[in-house]
Amino acid sequence: MSSFICPLCTTNRDFVNFFKLFRHITLYHQSDPNFEIKCDLHNTCGVFYKKYSAYKSHVYRKHSTELHSSANGNTSIDAISIDNSQLNNFDTTTATEFANDDESTESTDACDETDSILSNDNDAISYFSSDRNEEIVGSIKDIKNSFVMFILQLREEFLLPKNVTNIISTYITSLINHIEILLQEKTFDFSGNSPLSASLIPRSDFGKCIDFNQLKLVFDDVCNGIELITKNEYQFTKYCEEYFNFTSPLEIPVSSVPGDTDCGYFIPIDNSLSSMLESQQFSDEILENIHQKQTITELDKDLMFSIRDSYHGLGLDDNHLLIQLYIDDIGLTNPLGSKRDRHKMSMVYFTLEDIPEKYRSKLDFIQLVAICESRILKQICFVTCLEYIRTFGLFEDPVKATNFFRPIIDNLNELQLNGLMINNTLYKFTFSTVVGDNLAANWLGGFQTCFSNGHFCRRCYIDYKDQSLLIPLSQIKLRTMFDHDLIVQQILNDPNRSPVKGVVGQSPLHSLIGFHPTTSLPADCMHDLLEGICPIVMMSLLKEASSKRLITHGRIQERTTNFQYGYFDCANRPPPIQTKHLQNERIVATAAQKLCLFKTFPFIFWDIVDRLESFIVYKILREILDLVLSYPFRTSWLSVLDDLCDAFHHLMLIHFPNKIVPKIHFVREYGRVVRDYGPATRHWCFRYEASHAYYKKLSIRTNNFKNTPKMLATHFRFKQCYKFSRFSPLRNTCYPVGVKTVRNSSLNKEMRDLVFNHFGCFDFEENLFQCRKLINENIEYRQSAVYVMGLRDTDEQPSFAQLVFILRTSEKWWLLVDSLETKSFDEDLFAWEIKSVDRYSLMDPCQLKYWHKGLDIYHVKGSSFVSFTARLTLY
Repeated sequence: MSSFICPLCTTNRDFVNFFKLFRHITLYHQSDPNFEIKCDLHNTCGVFYKKYSAYKSHVYRKHSTELHSSANGNTSIDAISIDNSQLNNFDTTTATEFANDDESTESTDACDETDSILSNDNDAISYFSSDRNEEIVGSIKDIKNSFVMFILQLREEFLLPKNVTNIISTYITSLINHIEILLQEKTFDFSGNSPLSASLIPRSDFGKCIDFNQLKLVFDDVCNGIELITKNEYQFTKYCEEYFNFTSPLEIPVSSVPGDTDCGYFIPIDNSLSSMLESQQFSDEILENIHQKQTITELDKDLMFSIRDSYHGLGLDDNHLLIQLYIDDIGLTNPLGSKRDRHKMSMVYFTLEDIPEKYRSKLDFIQLVAICESRILKQICFVTCLEYIRTFGLFEDPVKATNFFRPIIDNLNELQLNGLMINNTLYKFTFSTVVGDNLAANWLGGFQTCFSNGHFCRRCYIDYKDQSLLIPLSQIKLRTMFDHDLIVQQILNDPNRSPVKGVVGQSPLHSLIGFHPTTSLPADCMHDLLEGICPIVMMSLLKEASSKRLITHGRIQERTTNFQYGYFDCANRPPPIQTKHLQNERIVATAAQKLCLFKTFPFIFWDIVDRLESFIVYKILREILDLVLSYPFRTSWLSVLDDLCDAFHHLMLIHFPNKIVPKIHFVREYGRVVRDYGPATRHWCFRYEASHAYYKKLSIRTNNFKNTPKMLATHFRFKQCYKFSRFSPLRNTCYPVGVKTVRNSSLNKEMRDLVFNHFGCFDFEENLFQCRKLINENIEYRQSAVYVMGLRDTDEQPSFAQLVFILRTSEKWWLLVDSLETKSFDEDLFAWEIKSVDRYSLMDPCQLKYWHKGLDIYHVKGSSFVSFTARLTLY
């Protein structure tokens, strides 16, 4: 018999066949730091391998015959007793006792039956085959399916690189091989030549038995399946295609020039919609949400919930689902240094506008449509006129942009014309709007992308030099579809005339059904207000306070550093305002952090704001922000919003005339924006920009910039396969944190009486539980937080309650709250003063209707205040 010696062992351990040698190397040497082995199975080999993965690939590729033949060479039949623990410690003495025991005829007959089954190879095969083999095949497929999903989760949710998933797969196969060795040590031979013959063992001492060779085959199938899944990207993709209907992103050739390889990648919208609406529960919730909003607006026509209730939504079909697009550029490298924006991508997303409120904050419902490098779409043509470039910005070649958007347009037009059949239900769709920042919206609409000269606004014909004049908004001519089309036709007839009144050319989306540059590009309050005007006003107020010697730069930094934010505001805690920020007049923070700073600004500087004459600018802007962020919005508020916007423009000219920027003019138009498109929070970029983090993290983890658009689009398709196969967002989310029993002494008399009156008499410490935090329907409830319980009928003043206990009985969670007294509204702090009056009540978590976010309590001048940025209304 041939002998195989392990060259990696110091003892020169030998093995009877190559399979056992290879298994030994896999178990004990694959992680050796000095792994080095020479393959000498054939004369043609003789190659040294310094990595186990390379050696394994060589063996599977060149010596699979020797590997499998030696693995199947052992024909002895071993059995494992699954249920009987006595056989684990079986010894010769016990076997002799069984051999001398012939008193029980029933036991002898049972042993004879077992012996007749196990002594015949054919019978043994038939015993473990037929239905059992089919069951094993099915279970192996399920294991592969589950393992592919596991790898998808590691790759796309936890963003682990490929080498890490390969290490995990290798460890799992090694663990299975270890288990196989341990089980083999527990086996005993039932062949006729064995002293432990099955005929000597009573049937009653057997549990369920399995042929060890069959068990090895199962282990081998599992290991082979795991190794094949993570062998390479091609194999993994094939398994995703088989189990999760994975399809690769489509390549979009964006250039018509022969030899130009520039391209983008496109994920068909109908594929994403099919996966999203495959869940009947989710589809029903969307339709129910549309019907519910329609019912409310029919009863109160003053309410606006979406674009359906706005001026541009009058022609929308109530039975159609609305598709909203988003476009933006993201930088995937460090924004500092010489490689800044080197890998800048143009991203196109979409979402359904009719998604219920409890799902809108989830990024799983924002889907990637297309991706392309920004340098390709916005490639600059040669322009000889330097003054033209300096005045109106760089002129861009529209051909590649048109080619890039063509498949998106065709896909959307097909959906709007023919709909989509899902689960025997025909869904109809309608395009609504394209959202984005001003730069992206102007570029996509065919307007000039320079905001420092000319007609910079895409909604009216205001000139840059007129923005500092007190011109009533009603006297500025609005852009109309008819006028815009005439201007575009003039430019197409004579391209040298571009731009004309701020228009530089035809929009790449001009052939999209329902799209027009003057009606389909709403304003974005996140960029206009949160990242634009709010930081300007705050920085101007601080500069004025410093110039009046009310506070120094150092004290400003100290206050913004040491201010104690509440629990909910801590999630968006802004960085401190440093001296260099004041000198540069720029606040470095995210939009959410700037909103948090703007809201808490009067609390941080409560002792100086009332001494600033220009603080009236903050007050007016705060009222504008509260109206703009309101949901739902009332049409009767539009006149109030118009007056506030005009007053804000006038006050900026008085107090901060050198801070007049184009976004000041954009704020003036928000009355028209809400009237034309509905509540501003339905078409802002807040959640869309949160989706950028996935692609930025992915590019950092993979460090792959060879074909970045394809890599990102492919990974997103894998992520879709994982998300929609589980559809976790639709699971009933009721997640308590810190559950413990309630002690009778922790409740005062009023609380105990309330609990007994509501639930009846019971043992507190056995039947009543409490938790520190509860996540119910994606809403977080936390002890000591304040919530809006309702609105007063007369003046819509909010009523507040502080959460004291979160109680559970009979598998149902309840909120024990302290109803607070609303004393007054402080116009300097823009906050409601509250006071506890020890008036307790129990409420269902699902009763919150008007404002679902928890509020933090801030203490100023001996009083308690809560603040939020919205205006609430009864409905």
